[in-house]
Amino acid sequence: MSLALGLDCGSAYCKGALVSTTGELLALTFRQTGWDFSRTGEEILTELRPRAATEYIPVVATGYGRARITGVVATPTEIGCHARGAARLRPGVGTVVDIGGQDTKVITVDKRGRAKSFQMNNKCAAGTGRFLDLALNRLGVNFSKLDTFLTDNLQIRLNSLCVVFAESEITGLLAEGRSREEILGGVVTSLADKTTALAARIDLQPPVILTGGLAESQGIAKALSRALGLEVQPTTHGFYAGAIGAAETALHGI
Repeated sequence: MSLALGLDCGSAYCKGALVSTTGELLALTFRQTGWDFSRTGEEILTELRPRAATEYIPVVATGYGRARITGVVATPTEIGCHARGAARLRPGVGTVVDIGGQDTKVITVDKRGRAKSFQMNNKCAAGTGRFLDLALNRLGVNFSKLDTFLTDNLQIRLNSLCVVFAESEITGLLAEGRSREEILGGVVTSLADKTTALAARIDLQPPVILTGGLAESQGIAKALSRALGLEVQPTTHGFYAGAIGAAETALHGI
């Protein structure tokens, strides 16, 4: 059985996937990226490589840190890898919405699982996972509890979309007695609105799925569905879509 390894070393987390030519996801893992992309990537590869393996296992790396990973056969962009990984997780996918720590991407996917077109946000952290992470930390809410704080009728519109000023606004809202549910609802609505502005520049094709760190959040998927006017589906293992797509590239080529 032939195997391949894929790495997606993003700004916040480095993800790894071990796949086989028979289509099995044999292992998935992740670590916080930290400051040393190379070391983190090597730790993941060491964990994922089967100890008894004697055959050569190709490695493909993508993400911000892809150029820092040694011994790889290719370093494709995360756009293509997210498209391939999404198609592997959800055959027939039409559009991918990836909300990462550093950027947000909207990617349309062709019938072969290749990226057709995409839009990516600018350098501002508003509308990214970093924006949500800041809000969660300020509100004392663990990411695993996010969905329990999101309800359809509790939200307050934030005036500031800038991460630097949003923290001050959140502090002010707490001082006014606003609930964490209202504030998080406003943060998620702002995130969805920024994603919708990106999506307006592209011809969305259903089905639409989530990848990235928010891929399995029902609350995020609902907020995006309302904003886009189109169902957005959460995705099991969508956090690893880039790494899975990188492994698929190692197996089948760019």
